[in-house]
Amino acid sequence: MNKEDIAGIRRELKINNSKLNLQEICSYYVKQESKDILCSEELYFDMMDEEKKELYLKNFKKVLSGKIDSKIFELEFKDNKLGENITQKHLLHTLQTKDFRDATLTIVNRILEETCEGYDKDFMITFVRGEVYKSARRENNELDDEKAYTLGFFIGSICPIIIPKKSLKFDFEERGFKTSVPMNVTINTEAPYEGFMFPAFSEDAAETDKVVYYTQKENKPNPLFVENILDCAFKSTAKADKERFLEVVREVVGGEIEPEVVSNIYEELGRRLDAEAESGEVSLIGLNDIERILEHSGIDTGDKLRTSFLEVMGAENYEFKASSITPNYGTKSIKIDNNTAAITIDPQDIKNVKQVTKDGIRYLMIRIDDTATLDGFDLVTEEL
Repeated sequence: MNKEDIAGIRRELKINNSKLNLQEICSYYVKQESKDILCSEELYFDMMDEEKKELYLKNFKKVLSGKIDSKIFELEFKDNKLGENITQKHLLHTLQTKDFRDATLTIVNRILEETCEGYDKDFMITFVRGEVYKSARRENNELDDEKAYTLGFFIGSICPIIIPKKSLKFDFEERGFKTSVPMNVTINTEAPYEGFMFPAFSEDAAETDKVVYYTQKENKPNPLFVENILDCAFKSTAKADKERFLEVVREVVGGEIEPEVVSNIYEELGRRLDAEAESGEVSLIGLNDIERILEHSGIDTGDKLRTSFLEVMGAENYEFKASSITPNYGTKSIKIDNNTAAITIDPQDIKNVKQVTKDGIRYLMIRIDDTATLDGFDLVTEEL
C-alpha cells in the first residue's frame, strides 16, 4: 500500500458514511501483570451511541496514520509462496467467519502468550470488522457510482489503560476534606501501542498475502508482534535505510563532500518521487541506480561502490524506497552542525551553502535573497 491507498481507507472511517459498513466490535480488557482478561465485550457498531462510535473510529483511524516505513509498515507473511502460512489463513478466517468474537479471542490469547511483556500498563485489545464500498472506474478513469464493489477488512488495536490517581476532594455536605478513590479507568484510544489491518490494499484491490502494521514508536516496530503475532518478515525502517544509504555514499565519496553534490543527489531522488506520484508505483533505488546518480553528480564510483554496497547491505540486489532516503522538500529537514551552531535547511537550498576559509578562519557561507534577521533586527551586511 502507498500513502494514498491507506489514506483512502482512513477517510472512510467516519460516522454516517453511506460507503462504510462497520459490523462487530470486540474488546478485551487485559491485566498487564497477570495476563488475565478481566472483561470482554462484543457490540454491533450501529447499536452504539454517537460518542462511543466517534471514539472507536478515532482509534481505528490512528492505526492507519503516520509515515510509511516509520510508523506504518506493509508486511508479507513468512514462507507463504503457496499460501500455506497458518497466520494468514487464520486472518482470512477471522475476516470471513460468522463467529468474529471467537476468532479474535484466538488472536488475543496469542498476544498474551507472546508479546504483552512489552506493555507497561493494563491494556485493551479491540477489533472491528467492516466493508468499504467503492465506485468502479470507467475506461476514462472517471468513477461510475452505479457500479460498486466492496472491500472487506478488519482492524485490531492495542491501547494503554490509564488508572487515575487518588486525590483530595471537598465534601460540601459534611464540610470536610476526603480522599477520592476513582473507580473508573480511562482507555487511551488516541495513542494505541500498536495495531494492524488485514488485508492490505493496492489500488482498491485486496492483497491477502500482506498485512498493514502500525507502531506508536516511530522507527521502532515491535519485533515480537511482527514476527510472533503476525508471522511476518521483519522489515527495515525508513530511518535505518537512510542511514545505510548514506553509509554507502560516504564509503564512495569519502569524509568530505561538496554541497552541490548532495543537492544533485537529492534532486535526482526527488525526480524519482515525482514519477512515483504520477504512476502510483513505488520507486525503488538499487545499486545501478545509485551508480548513475553519483556519476551524474560528478563522482567516479569505480569498483568502490559495488564493494561498499555489498559490505553495508549484504547483497547486491537490495533496493531502497526512494521515499525512505529522500528528505522532505519544502521543510527544513537537512541539518548542518558543529560545536558552534546547528542550522536546519531545506534540501533544495543545499547548493547555496559553502564552507570557506579566510585568514585561516573557517566560515559557513549561505547565499540568501533577503536580509537575515536576529530577534527582529536586520543584520548588518559586511563585505567579505
